Amino acid sequence: MPRDLICVYRAADMGEADIVAAWLDDQGIAVHIKNRHAAEMLQTPFIVAPKGIEVCVTDPQQADQAKTLVREHLQHRREKTAEPGRTIEAVCEECGKASRFPFEQRGTVQTCPHCRRYLDVPEA
Repeated sequence: MPRDLICVYRAADMGEADIVAAWLDDQGIAVHIKNRHAAEMLQTPFIVAPKGIEVCVTDPQQADQAKTLVREHLQHRREKTAEPGRTIEAVCEECGKASRFPFEQRGTVQTCPHCRRYLDVPEA
């Protein structure tokens, strides 16, 4: 494993890390996924990487280019999927009531407006 790894992306899971790594590789940037073996062996990879699975460049001179590419790609995805006024429904596991949230908050944890507990807003 190279010593001068620079993290350019933190993935939520190994699948996402593999997708980002493959995409960067297609762009001509060599990458390495930190702690891959340990994360794959555990049911909960966040024990190994509590801040996410790190996708790192192996050539420090490509770090800025990789970060820019990832940032531009994520911005493009957000713009493509964002629709003004669109909402998504989430049902609170505590009180069982449904609430609507802005579509941009999908995949996040929010506070239930009814019981003030945390609830997961689904991805789609």
